[in-house]
Amino acid sequence: MDAIRSPPIETLAIACKRYGPGRMPGAGRRDIGAGYAGSAAALAIAIGFALSMAVLPTLGLSSDFAHPFWGLAALVSLPIVVPVAFVASVFVWRALPSDVPYFGVVAGFLATVVTYLASLAIVFLIRLLWFWWTGAESVLVDVGGFVALIGLFATVLTVWLTIPVGCVSGAIYEYARRISSA
Repeated sequence: MDAIRSPPIETLAIACKRYGPGRMPGAGRRDIGAGYAGSAAALAIAIGFALSMAVLPTLGLSSDFAHPFWGLAALVSLPIVVPVAFVASVFVWRALPSDVPYFGVVAGFLATVVTYLASLAIVFLIRLLWFWWTGAESVLVDVGGFVALIGLFATVLTVWLTIPVGCVSGAIYEYARRISSA
């Protein structure tokens, strides 16, 4: 098949299989391969978002929402978000019935939502342990408020990017599996 005449999604699917997560151990399993695809998408989103937050202010876009602080926050979230996206994708690909219409899109959407929720749960636990370790009082209120604030900003600032990329990533992954097994 000539890659030049291939549609863009097919070209992406072939590139992922040859050079990307498709070469990782266990990627031949549908759920594990989905985990690699989900974590690769999360990594790309976080780095892309961080770069955009660094570049947009230098281009003259003055906004409280386009600020290098948010880009730094995206980079700091990488050790949590990327592994959680892997686990969330594996979980969704295992749990979702395979006869769901537009499976890749639906699974990508659900994996993205689960990644948000599970990442916030991990931040909650980390912050709870920190407060417990330091002996602070009113721990649950402080921790709950902190996580709610993080969740609100993370959602408002990134959902416009993560949901579409999650859906497209799931669709590309399913398409790549289909063409590689054909």
